[in-house]
Amino acid sequence: MVTGDMLALKITLAMIDKFMNAASYGIIYLCAAEIFPTVVRNAGVGVSSMSARIRGMLAPQVLKLNAIWIPLPMIIFGGMSILARVLALLIPETVGKRLPQTIEDITKSR
Repeated sequence: MVTGDMLALKITLAMIDKFMNAASYGIIYLCAAEIFPTVVRNAGVGVSSMSARIRGMLAPQVLKLNAIWIPLPMIIFGGMSILARVLALLIPETVGKRLPQTIEDITKSR
């Protein structure tokens, strides 16, 4: 059982996580709309939105892993968050660039 200052820290970190998770749902629409070419943008945004919801579907099952080791769910969620932040660095910058309109535009830009 967590008590005292550790309880306050745990609640604070949980609220920060909740805020960041809510922000990610809004950001996914902005980033996906810029990255995908026009011809597949609708499907790309849909797949991105679906992928963003996977965490919400898996969270109850991952939380049950605390029966194996108490910190395991926090390590999984923290590790996935760090991985997502590192992978976000690979997203190409679009400021001042023409957005791709076709699949060929994507292959030319690489």
